[in-house]
Amino acid sequence: MRVQLSRRRKKPGSRYVAASLAVATCSLLNASVGRSIAEEEKKWFFDTAVLYYDEQDRVSDVSANILVRRAFTKARSLLARLSYDTLTGASASGAVPAGTPQTFTSPSARSTYTTPAGEIPLDPTFLDTRVGLTVNWHQPFGATEADFGASFSTEYDYLHTGLNAGFSRDFNQHNTTLSGGFAFASDIIDPVGGAPLPLAPMLPPGDTSNKGGTESKTVTDLLFGVTQVLGPRTVAQFNYSYSYSSGYLTDPYKLVSVVDPVTGDPAPGPGGLNLYLFEDRPDSRGKHSLFAQVKRHLKRDIVDGSYRFMIDDWDVISHTIDFRYRWQLGGYYIQPHVRFYTQSAAQFYRGALFQGDSLPDHVSADYRIGEFDAWTLGVKYGRLLDDDKEWGIRIEYYKQTGRSPPDISVGSLRDFDLDYGIDALIIQAGYTF
Repeated sequence: MRVQLSRRRKKPGSRYVAASLAVATCSLLNASVGRSIAEEEKKWFFDTAVLYYDEQDRVSDVSANILVRRAFTKARSLLARLSYDTLTGASASGAVPAGTPQTFTSPSARSTYTTPAGEIPLDPTFLDTRVGLTVNWHQPFGATEADFGASFSTEYDYLHTGLNAGFSRDFNQHNTTLSGGFAFASDIIDPVGGAPLPLAPMLPPGDTSNKGGTESKTVTDLLFGVTQVLGPRTVAQFNYSYSYSSGYLTDPYKLVSVVDPVTGDPAPGPGGLNLYLFEDRPDSRGKHSLFAQVKRHLKRDIVDGSYRFMIDDWDVISHTIDFRYRWQLGGYYIQPHVRFYTQSAAQFYRGALFQGDSLPDHVSADYRIGEFDAWTLGVKYGRLLDDDKEWGIRIEYYKQTGRSPPDISVGSLRDFDLDYGIDALIIQAGYTF
């Protein structure tokens, strides 16, 4: 994952399990679409998209995706999704700002980089390229629809393989659909320079005694849902999902600063560096999620709203509200989008550690598991063409605002912005045919 190389904003293991499970369950809930395609002898369906994501002064991502579905007789179909994305830029290491410049050893332990005084430390060696493939087979068994699939992705320091399956059945004159899904992933993590030992200090370049070797983890996802027709123009969906991760769940590139409890200045570390410890997270995580979505087709427009609640055994609780309104204007449409997300911090989240204190069992200063709110505002413009073709472009603005950890409001740290805010631009163009 880097040319030194770095890590992703978000590791793909659990994401790919969830994506595979979503492919299975969504294709089940849309099985009637597959039947109509076969009946109309439209055997091939393509959905393509290119996305650009840019965080101000941080990470940029360019990705391309293509989904291909081949319909066969008797409502059978094969679906494949190929994705490619590349990330560049700088990523927050987890260390806090200081009144003087800070020097860090790169993850490869071959060089150093320096963060100016007063700035949030960012690792400028961030670089990542990922290729992923998901394949699913849709097969009816009498009144039951089933999907079976596999997923694979590879990065410089990460390898994912997974299997998934989903089932659904219609009741109540096809007005009610019960569905279930299962996905399992086995991932191998091979960090640049080796996986750091838990809470080991950063060492000068050339010293890798604080590093281990390759690590691994597994992720199991379960999903149960019901889709209900509420009227001629309204449909609702309710899902419960459970995800269990086990193994190496630590981000091998994240640090925690050790500071003086009075002055807030960095504590001295080995080899003339400041004292930074590699984070350590628990080796298991269980997440429960509840999801509800309602779609209503008005005379021409479509209203789509959803809510998701998530709670896990790391004490992270999140709420997500998502709303879209599609204005149908002749042969084209405009669809505004608003999304709000908020989460609490993990129980082991700390802004920094104090010199002289006993080390905790687990600790991370990664703002992604801290307390924060996030808004997404955007709009999509789409054009409907002949023969079921469609193209569209989506532009969105993402803003994340964190909250300064109260446990490190001491000395010079009071002078710095520790909210780890993010401003990002998202542009996506797609073509379906």
